[in-house]
Parts: sequence; structure tokens; C-alpha cells
Amino acid sequence: MDETALQLYRRQRLEQAVGHLTEGNVTAFGRVLGYRDGAFVRQMLSGSRAVSDKTVRAIEGLRGMRQWFQPQGPSLLPRVGEAEGLYEAAAAPPARAGAGDEAVLVLAVRPQQSLRWRAAGAAAPRQGTDAVEDDMPAIALTHDWLARRSLRARDLIAVALGDDSMQPSLHAGDVVTVDTREPAPADGQVFVVDYEGACLVRRVVRDSGAWWLAAENAPRFPRKQLTEPAARLIGRVVHVHSEML
Repeated sequence: MDETALQLYRRQRLEQAVGHLTEGNVTAFGRVLGYRDGAFVRQMLSGSRAVSDKTVRAIEGLRGMRQWFQPQGPSLLPRVGEAEGLYEAAAAPPARAGAGDEAVLVLAVRPQQSLRWRAAGAAAPRQGTDAVEDDMPAIALTHDWLARRSLRARDLIAVALGDDSMQPSLHAGDVVTVDTREPAPADGQVFVVDYEGACLVRRVVRDSGAWWLAAENAPRFPRKQLTEPAARLIGRVVHVHSEML
């Protein structure tokens, strides 16, 4: 094919790759490729910048993306990053080579307020999230770090806190990584919780024979009892990224 047709084909495959790896989040995809943000990727998608051989090699070097740009390459790969019927992962692209050839998982960060319960039929309740905004940040975790903690990439979501209910431990704007695999109450652990349709971050405590959702900023955020169907555990907080000292 000539150069014009080649670039058109590459842009189409690039767009599909962005959708597949980071659910359409161009900023997160750019960071997967090692860029500061998604500016170069947007330029390639718009046609103002060519999709170079170097970019093709970089994308095909990602795990699960081998021969992505080949004419007979995979047209639809299995979705990576779904939390097995519990909670849709924000964006869990395959690992890539990072500093020191260390495999890295990149998660797009969702605002706390965007998380909500989504029913997918009475027999199969499902949790979900609103669409990721393209300019949302992303965080990276090494697969070695996950392995040491027996965490699975497909079970993880990243959430940016929207209030100060957990001060002084957590602050608005902090990012928590959440393990959604079979969450069960554990005394003293912090969880992301769906409470009557709203997403809360609370410490689970056992008191007087019952489970409670406790905010550390208790004067402003009274504790609530953890009972279904009003409250459902989304997942346990396993990592905190904060710029507060």
C-alpha cells in the first residue's frame, strides 16, 4: 500500500489500540509509550503527525500486542483489566518494559464521584464506572510489586479521593489502588464502598457484634453500619499515592 493508505491504516489500528489498552484514555496510552502525556498520540490520531515505524515497534513490543499493525494481525484481543464481574477496572493495559526492563502496569485514575453501582440483571449484579475522562492522570505499579502481594492486575482499579472524610490518613486528591477480588470485611482495613449508590472510602471496624464504616474525620462524617443491600464492599485499599507530607 502507498504511504497515504499506510498512514490511514496505522491511525485506525492506533485508535483501536488506545481503546483496547486504556479504554480510550489517550493520556494514559501516551504514558504507556513513555510520553509525558497524550499530546503526540493525539497528533498521530488526527493525522498531523505520522505513525512512525518507531511507534509501531513500541506498541507491538507491549505485552499482548505482537503484530498488532500487521494486516493479518489480531482484530479483537481479549479485554485486559476487567475485575471479573465485580468492578470494571479503570484501565489496566498490558505490561511494558520500563526503567531497568521492569514490567509495569498502568492504571488510569478515576474520580471517586464517578464510581457507581450498575446492575446487569437481577441474577448478575455488576459494578461499573462512568467513562474515563481523557485528561485523567495515571499511576504505574510494577508487576514485581503486585506479585509480592499476590495481587492480580485485572482486579485493580485506581480512585482519586474526592473529599477529606479520611483525614488525617488520606486527603482529597490522594489516589488509592483498590483490590476488587472477593472483598470481605476485615477489622481496621480501608475499603472503597458503594453506599446507597455513592462511592465512599471508609475504614471497616467491628464493634458490638456488627461491622461499621468509619470515617477518620468522624465529626463531619458519622459512621454507618455495613449491611446489605445499602452497603456493598467494592474493594480493599492496597496502595496509597499522596503528595501530602
